[in-house]
Amino acid sequence: MIYKFLFITSLLILLAGLSSCSTDEPVDEGEQVLAAVGSYDITRTHFLNELQRFNARAGYAMNLSPDVMEAVLNQRLNRYVIVTYAMDQGWHNEPDVNHTREMIERKALMEEFERRFIIDELTISENDLRELFYRANTSVRASHLFASNRHEADSLFALLEQGHDFEALAAQVFQNPELARNGGDLGFFTLDDMDISFEDQAFRMAVGDISAPVQTSRGFSIIKVTDIVETPVITETQFAQRRNELAAIARDQQAELAVRNHLRSTMDAFDYDPALMQKLWDDVRNDPDAYLEFNPELVRLEVRLSPEVAGQTLISYGDFVFTTDDFLREAFFTTFSQRRQARNVHDFTGQVKAMAYRAMAIAEVRNHPNFNARYVQRTADETFYNYLNQMFDEYLEAQVQVGEDEIYAEFHRNPAQYVEPLQLDMAEIVVTSEEAADQAWAALEAGREFNDVLRQFTADPAGRENMGRLGFIPIQQFGMMSPSLVNIQPGEYAGPFQITGSRFHIFKCHGRIEPRQLTFEEAIPMVERALRSEAKEQLKIRKIGEARERFGAKVYTDRLLSIPIQL
Repeated sequence: MIYKFLFITSLLILLAGLSSCSTDEPVDEGEQVLAAVGSYDITRTHFLNELQRFNARAGYAMNLSPDVMEAVLNQRLNRYVIVTYAMDQGWHNEPDVNHTREMIERKALMEEFERRFIIDELTISENDLRELFYRANTSVRASHLFASNRHEADSLFALLEQGHDFEALAAQVFQNPELARNGGDLGFFTLDDMDISFEDQAFRMAVGDISAPVQTSRGFSIIKVTDIVETPVITETQFAQRRNELAAIARDQQAELAVRNHLRSTMDAFDYDPALMQKLWDDVRNDPDAYLEFNPELVRLEVRLSPEVAGQTLISYGDFVFTTDDFLREAFFTTFSQRRQARNVHDFTGQVKAMAYRAMAIAEVRNHPNFNARYVQRTADETFYNYLNQMFDEYLEAQVQVGEDEIYAEFHRNPAQYVEPLQLDMAEIVVTSEEAADQAWAALEAGREFNDVLRQFTADPAGRENMGRLGFIPIQQFGMMSPSLVNIQPGEYAGPFQITGSRFHIFKCHGRIEPRQLTFEEAIPMVERALRSEAKEQLKIRKIGEARERFGAKVYTDRLLSIPIQL
């Protein structure tokens, strides 16, 4: 029984992170209900979706016993038990929680806009896949000049066109001493290592080329390519092995690029009066507290606008009009960290344009003839339920108290549990195919130096720079590789280990620090964390159990076990 208990407990821990990040398609009314609590039903479709996600998380090797099926269903049910509890406590009516819900709903609308107007139009060609395969087998080294807004980036690029030295400008631009010293050098990178806009531009350049400003998720970069290293031989077999993975990457990258390009081209086409934008910026600077802090009980920011600004049209685009009143409402739904990034009128102008784009997109998707309001609302609801579950977790955390006497007693009761674990000083070679892993391992076995093999085979740009050194790492952080590494000695190799479908790791040990018993003073933080975690889990089980009983949670086991499962 103890093994069964531990298995189910481990299963629930795995499921906890699973059901919190995805939503289901709307299901047909009247579909068979497998579990229910309050106003929430878990249907057959809900359960099968959850089961598919768990099976994928478990590596498609799940044994579908009745215990596993009930654990999956109960985990889903407990999520709605917590939502019902939160609603009963009135958490959803708190002003800041209401504001969060509205932010979530707007995000769901933006995602629907992107899907309907941008992403659904994308196609992935054979050439796209082959280009990604080339990038996956190529490392590019680049430097960059960073600017927070288009105005600063264009000014930097103009200086380059006038003949100013790239490295000298980097020394002026970067506050980071290393980037200022090395001319903005970012080292080597390969497929999916960098911001997608940065990566896409860099891979289209030759050594020595300097790009025009490229907008990334953080600002703008002017890119200078300084080196390109290609894998000597790549085969059709290797391409076929990675085809599905490359297709998934291509879809994600093209979607992200298309969304960014639509945003940028639309904002560039906005018609606005820079003089009016400057006046609005002056009003914001004159009332900074109102712009950076807001009352969640209101529906807009309370920035005091001057008479010549209030009610004016800030931006127009075809039939779309964005006024200063619209700005105050949209700013209310822009995060504090985003609003704080406006340091000058150029940053602020970009910020206001982004708000206008969002307002236009939400209005446009709501007016789409095929707008599925039910699906979008369900997506927003599921995300909001995740938020309520997080609130419940924080509520539990605040309830747990651990005294000094408890910490002392626990340490002396189980001192062997509180040790500084084995630490390994490791270096690694990372490759992207089984064939390359076998070749690299064979080279090491033949006596070649680790660093020579690394330089030839590694697909990790940072690893090429620092010879793969990871430094000292606790043994447990190596995860499933830990049993194979626990006895490794300095100078020995281990591997290859397949970490993901396309990543293989070979390790060399440079040093060991053996496990050491901690003193009581050293162990206090570890003991306290363990006690808090245990107490919190016990409180969670008790609270959920009480809520299940109070709100009449039901599990229809006979219906569950009658479902034919095909995964």
